[in-house]
Amino acid sequence: MKNLLTFGCSFTASSGEYLISVKGETPIKYREPPKSWPVELARLTDSNPVCRGKGGVGNFYITNRIYDTVDDSDNSVVIVMWSGIDRIDMAVSKREFHYFDKFNDNIRDSWLHSGGMRLFDNSKTKDRYWHNYYRTYHTEEDLYTQTLQHIIGAQEFLSNRKIPYLFLTYKDIFTGRERIYKRAKNLENQINWNKFHFPNGKFGGEFEWVKDNNLTWAEDKSHPSPKSHRKFAEYLYNLDECRYLFK
Repeated sequence: MKNLLTFGCSFTASSGEYLISVKGETPIKYREPPKSWPVELARLTDSNPVCRGKGGVGNFYITNRIYDTVDDSDNSVVIVMWSGIDRIDMAVSKREFHYFDKFNDNIRDSWLHSGGMRLFDNSKTKDRYWHNYYRTYHTEEDLYTQTLQHIIGAQEFLSNRKIPYLFLTYKDIFTGRERIYKRAKNLENQINWNKFHFPNGKFGGEFEWVKDNNLTWAEDKSHPSPKSHRKFAEYLYNLDECRYLFK
């Protein structure tokens, strides 16, 4: 039986019946039924789901989780659902907690996550850090270039270890950016686009797929419902690119 390793943001994060670690951790039992596509796809492919999705994370965190989790001795396949380019992840050591805890209450597992560029409430201490970060240090070209570098890093890491993999996106993160920035073109040319699958043909992700198929959303109106996740898993299961992973 293969291990299905999945990485991504909240579109990938699972509260499924079970998660099985490939590195010796005790399997974790949950009371809730499967809610996201990784657990549903694992059921369809008769594989062990190892879900490393986490809400609000960006692509630097996702790449690091791939490095931390994937072992070339494992009987594993990998599916990565890349997140938004404007989500900043910052590794924070224990000796630095005291500083960042004053500015943001979102330190989780030694990571600080912005969750994306949005209108932060500057009156709140926890938002002031990210408000200043985006205002002072943010450019879209820089964040887009960083995401391309993370994708290439994961691509080379998995390819060198001969780990079967497939790349997805949680929503369209390329339209309006691809082939726009001169400094990014060389990086774009290094990406093996044949390892990507875009459900709507041109850069779309699960978000666009749910919308195009008139499926339902969760209560927050921004994430797929359990039924939509299940339908998306069935869609992936029938793809040649996906079936190839489990040969």
